[in-house]
Amino acid sequence: MKQDVLVHRTFKRPGRGLAGAVALAALLAAAAPALAQQQSPILDALVESGELPPVAERLPTNPLVVEPVDSVGTYGGTWRSALRGGLDNAWIARTVAYDGLVRYDREWKEIIPNLAESWEVSEDAKTYTFKLREGLKWNNGKPFTTADIEFAVQLHKEPTYVGPGGFLRNPNNPVELEVVDETTFKFIFEKPNGVLMDELASVNGLTIVSLSKDYCGQFYPPINPKAAEEAKAAGFDTWEAMMLNRCAWATETIRWANPDLPFMNAWMVKEPLTGSATRVTFERNPYYWKVDTEGNQLPYIDNLEMRVSDSVEELTLLALNGQIDFQDRHISTVANQPLFFDGQEAGDYRMGEEIQSSSNTMVIQFNLNHIDAKRRELFQNKDFRIGISHAIDRAEIIDVVFTGQGEPFQVAPRPESPFYNETYAKQYTEFDPALAAQHLEAAGLVKGADGMYTFADGSPLVVTIDTIASLRPEWPDMLELIQLQLEAAGIKLEINNIDRTLYYDKRPIGDYDAQVWGGDGGLDVVQEPRYYMANSPESVWAFRWQAWFNGTTPDIAEEPAPWAKQQMDLYNQLRGEGDPAKRTDLMKQILTIGQENFPVIGVSLPGNTYYIAKNNMRNIPQTMFQAYLFPTPAPYDPFQWYFAAE
Repeated sequence: MKQDVLVHRTFKRPGRGLAGAVALAALLAAAAPALAQQQSPILDALVESGELPPVAERLPTNPLVVEPVDSVGTYGGTWRSALRGGLDNAWIARTVAYDGLVRYDREWKEIIPNLAESWEVSEDAKTYTFKLREGLKWNNGKPFTTADIEFAVQLHKEPTYVGPGGFLRNPNNPVELEVVDETTFKFIFEKPNGVLMDELASVNGLTIVSLSKDYCGQFYPPINPKAAEEAKAAGFDTWEAMMLNRCAWATETIRWANPDLPFMNAWMVKEPLTGSATRVTFERNPYYWKVDTEGNQLPYIDNLEMRVSDSVEELTLLALNGQIDFQDRHISTVANQPLFFDGQEAGDYRMGEEIQSSSNTMVIQFNLNHIDAKRRELFQNKDFRIGISHAIDRAEIIDVVFTGQGEPFQVAPRPESPFYNETYAKQYTEFDPALAAQHLEAAGLVKGADGMYTFADGSPLVVTIDTIASLRPEWPDMLELIQLQLEAAGIKLEINNIDRTLYYDKRPIGDYDAQVWGGDGGLDVVQEPRYYMANSPESVWAFRWQAWFNGTTPDIAEEPAPWAKQQMDLYNQLRGEGDPAKRTDLMKQILTIGQENFPVIGVSLPGNTYYIAKNNMRNIPQTMFQAYLFPTPAPYDPFQWYFAAE
């Protein structure tokens, strides 16, 4: 017996599955009336000249019917937003690129059809069968079929090609692809995989639908025997380098630098993102495969224009002056909030609310795998981390940096999550210098005559903490306050502001004391447990333990502590469990171990943030979730946003 999708997403009602939702979606699609398919007037001349087929021929047999948030829209207009520098691909991923096999609904509760119109999951959660919509086309009019899925999977598995990992490269649970016909294929896993649907519904699910075999195959030796030779003639050392340049994966910056690369998204690149670009533009995809409830082909908005600037101040001024139609990224800071609130009438925009998925404003990760044995021993000592936590005056930071918004909070699931545990969230958050001293001394530190702690052998202790000031403008302010607070407690802290590339390069080397980052995993707990356990390269506090767990870099891998290994065993069980209730129980066990061992330190629970939108821009929900794996605003369907007539 087979059943529909097992994996689900819910905050308020854990345990609610997707089988009913998928069945209902399939029923509605099958029962949808023949719609009067219409198109943007901007395409009329192309159809009349014969350069473009009629809209009925461009759409699949069963287009995805999307119900607008408020109302059926009107065609036209250019959505203006902005990028911070030439490497800011995340905003593009959040606005343009969210079109995988499946997707999350707008409430982040259920996984719903997208490029795949239906799917089945075997009872043992080893076989996933997907059926694509018949008649899908890339933006160049070429068919999108299982041949493109097969090509992407094959390229993923090339040992010499560096692409995204994910489930296709998981050595702990190998997967094979079986192509049934042009629209049907299966993923067949060696072991049960209970979390595949969430991975496919997140921003990470785009990779297997990102590459056109017809176009990208020309750079691939098994398809084009001259690919390596042609790559060298084009100035590339290898075919892999040329493939990466011409056919980068959906989340890679360089993907947006090639207008010739086919897309399945609502908009396609016109003016590319390059190192010298001052703006990036997109134009509507005439073959986009979604329609509204009246049969109008989406998107409503014809063009996107993204200003490129390294200056946050310039982006803020653009928004205040009404030159940005919708944006949250980079500009929705705490410091800017009163400016935007006061400027709404002059800028002809409104402010909406965003509920962050983040568990924390800043996560302090001491390096438990430090290459210096003495520092490793200290940082692995739980008493040291508890002492540091009690030495932080979180109330002062919240008042000074966040104008009183938020509350003291460790790195733990948010109150909105079914995994919320108040004890976990609040432990060691009291500002208590005496208790801090007690734990620091229990960790073996000795206070000298100058009031500063040293190692037990009398050698000085100076902790260096790495940060990227340009990434989060509040981090330097937070760290400067923490620096003063820890100095008062006897810990000398140095703040090291470095480039993002160096920030990442230091991790495998292991010669760093601590790094800070944002609090991922506050709502997406199961999919993003990086701070609860050492599961990914973003688990900077135990980079070498995660390497052992993932088997990706054996040259630096180290066997984890017993408690960390126990978490890894539980997470492997979770990933192979098809029953949502059992997965929830396994995750709670992982969290309990994380609570007991307290690997990282948090500062405060982020308050809700905001977006700005022009007053005539419609179909945007007033309140949204804000997350990376739920790549806001994409799950709120920007392709059905529109500009109302003045």
